[in-house]
Amino acid sequence: MTHFFDVDHTDDGPRYRATEISLSGWGPDHVAGPAVTGLLAQVLDDDQGVDGFTPGRITVELLRPFRTGPTTVRTEVVRTGRRIIVCHAEAVQGDRVVAIATAVQYRRTQNAYGERWRPDLEIPAPPSFDAAPSERVAWYHSDSAGWTADLADHRNADRFSAWWRPPQVTAGREPGPYARVAMVAEWTSLVTNVGTNWVPYINGDLTIALTRLPESEWVGVQAMSHTDADGIAVGTSTLADEHGVIGSGMITAIANEHPDMAKSSVPSDRG
Repeated sequence: MTHFFDVDHTDDGPRYRATEISLSGWGPDHVAGPAVTGLLAQVLDDDQGVDGFTPGRITVELLRPFRTGPTTVRTEVVRTGRRIIVCHAEAVQGDRVVAIATAVQYRRTQNAYGERWRPDLEIPAPPSFDAAPSERVAWYHSDSAGWTADLADHRNADRFSAWWRPPQVTAGREPGPYARVAMVAEWTSLVTNVGTNWVPYINGDLTIALTRLPESEWVGVQAMSHTDADGIAVGTSTLADEHGVIGSGMITAIANEHPDMAKSSVPSDRG
């Protein structure tokens, strides 16, 4: 299976080097958002994950272009309590912080008593979840195009959904549930901003809110809302695994020239 980063183990800790499949269409050496969010989530899970707690929220701020050069990630605990743990992560290239993340973990208990209103949320399922690792790893859906494996088929103004089985974040290691949903949730920007003029907004952040982690390799994301004014867009999404809805995503974005998707490896069906 392909991977987003190679890892060099040094006396100062691991250094991550982005691979070709991590490249985006926004610049010649720019790394795509899912690779960044996946790396931060994986390191946070390794360094600060606690048994009995669920990562209820992670907010990633994309401060500067994340480039292909060597990257270090450092984490720290901001607050720890009986029911909540808050952690912080920074991705550093050279002497510059290029992305940060704040993660909140909640202790798992039982649902509150009583009845409450809840929306009838269900992301449509793709034709198959049974693709081999070397075959199709993404499905895309819009009303007029239906299900296809080619993102270019969906340059329209329909509501958009996608299912993705993302690649390894780092070589030789299958992504855990936290990294997996972090990568797919970054497609909130894709599913809420894609249209007849391709993807004319670029997001500067991502917030993921979860009630549980995905239990399947495939994770789905569907556009729930899109609003824009004065060159600023806000998009929200619903996230699901093969068993049902697990949470939501939200991004803010600014108008930008659309990327050259012919040069982009993510989003793609290459995995």
